[in-house]
Amino acid sequence: MLRPVEANIIKLAVVSRRTRALITIDSETLHYRVVDCSRKLFCRIHVSKSCPPYCPVIVAAKDFVSGRREPKAEVALIE
Repeated sequence: MLRPVEANIIKLAVVSRRTRALITIDSETLHYRVVDCSRKLFCRIHVSKSCPPYCPVIVAAKDFVSGRREPKAEVALIE
């Protein structure tokens, strides 16, 4: 049986001290996709084409979705 792909996808706006990002994240697997980021050009120079999992914005998004701890950045749901 196939399940809808969109059912587990959460859209987030994450704002930290230096970075603002729009992220979609799967609530079950915690796989993420960065739609837009203010530091995109800086990060892509030093890292490959995707955002690293240790990025503070990604960590805050995963913390928010999983509920494992309080995110260190400001996270808001986008509907």
